[in-house]
Amino acid sequence: MVTNGRPAFACQAVDYFRRQDHPNRELLIIDNGGGPLADVEDDRVRVLRLSAPCTVGTARNVGAEAARGDLIAHWDDDDWMGSGRLRLAVAALADRQAVVAGLRTFVRYEAQLGRAWRYTPLASDAPFLAGASLVYRRDWWIGHPFPDRDVGEDAAFLSAVDESMVAVLSDDGWFVAVGHGRNTAPVNFADPRWAEIELSDVLRRFGSDASFYAAVRRGTLRSAEPAGYNVAPSHSGFASADNGAAGRAGDAVTVVGDLLVYDGLGSMTEYAARSLARAGVDVRVRPISLDRRGLHDETQALLDRPHADGPLLFWSWPRPELAAHAERSELFVRTAWESTTLPTDWPRLLEKCRAVLVPSAFVADACRASGVTVPVVVVPDGIDPEVYSYIDRPDHEGITVLAVGTLIGRKRMPAVVASWQRAFGDDPLARLLIKARFRAGHVTVDDQRITIVDDDEPTRGIAHWYAKADVLLALGNEGFGLPLVEAMATGLPVVALDAEGQHDVCREADGVVLRVPPERVEPFDDPRYGRCGEVSVPSIHVAADHLAWVASHRDEARDMGRAASAWALHHRDVWTMGASVLEAMEQRVVPARPLRPRRAMWVPSWRQRCGVGEYSADLVRSLPGIEVVASEPTGRTDLRLVHVQHETSLLDDADLDRYLDAADWPVTVTEHSVGTELRGWESKASALVALTAEGVNRLVQRAPGRRVLRMDMGCPTWFPPRKRQRGRVIGAFGFLEAHKGFFGLLAAVRELEGVSLELHSYPKWSAIADRFAADCRGLDVSWHRQYLPVDEIARRLAATCDVAVFWYDEVPTAAASAAVRVALASGVPVLTSRTTWFADVAEVTYQPADLVEGLKRLLDDSELRADLVARARDYCHAHSWTRVAAQHLQLWQELESA
Repeated sequence: MVTNGRPAFACQAVDYFRRQDHPNRELLIIDNGGGPLADVEDDRVRVLRLSAPCTVGTARNVGAEAARGDLIAHWDDDDWMGSGRLRLAVAALADRQAVVAGLRTFVRYEAQLGRAWRYTPLASDAPFLAGASLVYRRDWWIGHPFPDRDVGEDAAFLSAVDESMVAVLSDDGWFVAVGHGRNTAPVNFADPRWAEIELSDVLRRFGSDASFYAAVRRGTLRSAEPAGYNVAPSHSGFASADNGAAGRAGDAVTVVGDLLVYDGLGSMTEYAARSLARAGVDVRVRPISLDRRGLHDETQALLDRPHADGPLLFWSWPRPELAAHAERSELFVRTAWESTTLPTDWPRLLEKCRAVLVPSAFVADACRASGVTVPVVVVPDGIDPEVYSYIDRPDHEGITVLAVGTLIGRKRMPAVVASWQRAFGDDPLARLLIKARFRAGHVTVDDQRITIVDDDEPTRGIAHWYAKADVLLALGNEGFGLPLVEAMATGLPVVALDAEGQHDVCREADGVVLRVPPERVEPFDDPRYGRCGEVSVPSIHVAADHLAWVASHRDEARDMGRAASAWALHHRDVWTMGASVLEAMEQRVVPARPLRPRRAMWVPSWRQRCGVGEYSADLVRSLPGIEVVASEPTGRTDLRLVHVQHETSLLDDADLDRYLDAADWPVTVTEHSVGTELRGWESKASALVALTAEGVNRLVQRAPGRRVLRMDMGCPTWFPPRKRQRGRVIGAFGFLEAHKGFFGLLAAVRELEGVSLELHSYPKWSAIADRFAADCRGLDVSWHRQYLPVDEIARRLAATCDVAVFWYDEVPTAAASAAVRVALASGVPVLTSRTTWFADVAEVTYQPADLVEGLKRLLDDSELRADLVARARDYCHAHSWTRVAAQHLQLWQELESA
């Protein structure tokens, strides 16, 4: 990575490097002047600071010369890169004839314009590859170094490469070139090689990184923080200083659609309305059809709100009810379809709206192919983690295959039956369960092992049906395929048709879905609309082979299900839908304006390596539309609420006290460490939040009249695969600090026979690191000093350890431990000391009086270990980040409406 005077971009690019799923990698940062660039504390990252600035070509040569790897990848500091970039390039270069890999066709986002283009070279341009996407063999570079120039050095490098030596990579959503006004090479978008595309295509790739590029667009990036991180994120591309519509913020948004909790479309209508409301929007709901059974109380309240003008979101297909709203000036339609061509009259109706929202790229393509010219934005459906989360299914004889959907033709239930019968023949223990609804369609079966349940259940979700199964078979033609994601979230391995609306999930979750290719396509005749293009026909023999594999590889299939659950809960959380819908609407209302009051979270340690910063990052991921600031949010007129993440060492009490005196909106404060002394500002905050019961008790006693709440510290819900063979390996992690008991663990390892320690502990100070290294000598200790993401820590604990230990000392402040929650989510049984740190997890951890005796028992007692793991799993789901975020949203909404 060659960088010069762009520390915020460089720090973001380091994050992209850390996310890569190719294991053997290092990042060389060539600091070409223009600082400041903070040191990056990661053993896989090296910073080479040049004594004097040089050209980009020369800087690339410096990096290639210093590289320890056989392959070199260009890692431009200002481009976005997905987690699979290196893996895909390495796979492409497995062909020894190829010496260089890269993209021919790629996407570019112009931040200052808020627009996007796709570049497609002409045939005469070969050998062309995008310079920022290049990966090449180092031994080839030795004979063909880059020329000493700033522009065109990559083209000169490629000129020596024969076309037969090029591996062209597919632009499968893992790269976006970013224009920001300070790029090295100019771009002429009038060139016919550039074709403008819908901005939503780029935003979908960015995912949670979209907030960083929103800050780039607004010009609000700050200098890098001391730890080498910087971001000033907001989920909206608007700020009051950028437009004159701040006074109109908070327009009411009306959502029109079916409200039926037992229907995919009807349930998503409800979640759309609730998600928008949680993001701070004034929402009104007008049902087309309504069944109040099972509706959430939040939805019932939205139904009772009076009519209001403003933007309208029609959450249904273009049906007769749409005509009543067709003249609405700010009309948005969310729809879906299952074949390659929309019904004939749909495009005309959709042209009346400002944008069409669709759940998958397939539906977007069908809209454009059918002549829809208004913007088409992909906003995927999702699952509610409170309804669909991992289910631990006990071992049993036989296998139950589940299919979910009505019995109409496009759901392909005859193909489901045929695949299942091909896989299991006359196996008396095999079962096929078809969960249908609406009594629509009919399937004839002559097999007593097959059960069809065709009932409308007014329940929030059907997790109880997924719990009965061992694998889901999803072979229908779908616009999205909600059962696919629901089943994944519960930990079911899934066999799915890799086509139409399911293709996005099959592609993005590659490796945790058993993909069934189409055998062919056939014309699609809809009973209502006639011929509507084509649909895919699933390969029955491939589906059957996948089912047979699940039946004969139960442990591997179970691991696949766990990984699928983690993917679905992270990438298809329904509560992110509101922010995505808002992003699409706010950009296209006239005038462009925010549709909600602004909320800000003040995190002095945002993006720094500390517990408060990491806690805030986890919380923000589940909060739609929150703006995060690292410094005091002064001079703002667009804010409605500020939430402060407070830690004594990070935020001066006098500064907070002064801010509370001046703020004319609600200010809430989370005290991460509640001491014994009263702070002056505690009597001024609108609400005080503590993370432990003891913290709440202290605040209630010394801040009478203030609103004091306990907010759980959120838990991740990863549960990665555990190692197969149990042993006597102790795991621990956390910053290397004296009060965290790591020296006591070394003493326990000395005393316990056959016990080893796997420690992930980043040392902040060299003195304690030297002392600890000395104490480790002669012991079976693997000490990993690099700073790793916590999900990687959990994966390593699960793969190597038999128990996890946190033997902290007591401290005078009331604080909760995030580290112990990461360990709980690793699936490893956890032992802790009996301190305030762990009082709130006493029911799901083992807390002996003596460390050595406690380790002896836990290592030897398999029943105790299994019980702890089961209880920890339930605890993590009950205290997930999604649920913690909902607690915050409820508090904020109450304060804003007071």
